[in-house]
Amino acid sequence: MGEYKWMVISFGTHPCGYVSVPRNHPFYDKDYWDIDDRIKVHGGLTYSGKMGESNDFWFGWDYAHADDYTYLSTTGDKRWTTQEIVDECLDVIQQFQSYEGEK
Repeated sequence: MGEYKWMVISFGTHPCGYVSVPRNHPFYDKDYWDIDDRIKVHGGLTYSGKMGESNDFWFGWDYAHADDYTYLSTTGDKRWTTQEIVDECLDVIQQFQSYEGEK
């Protein structure tokens, strides 16, 4: 099918996860809100588009929801580890792979 890529980025306030889909994937160039009900991820998808000079098409989500730790949060909120976010990226790739071949 093609190569999937993933990355975890922190913007200083909260982390985000991103997964790219190959050019021949049925979700390539789709708005995230058009497929949000088909991909299960923490808080739902919040981004779709190209990043930088690359032709890769990315979908992303964030960890800045009501129960998540952010620079503004109080103690006791969920502080996501990098490994937990990586695991979720890998799960999202599997979800995208399940739609390969659709039109």
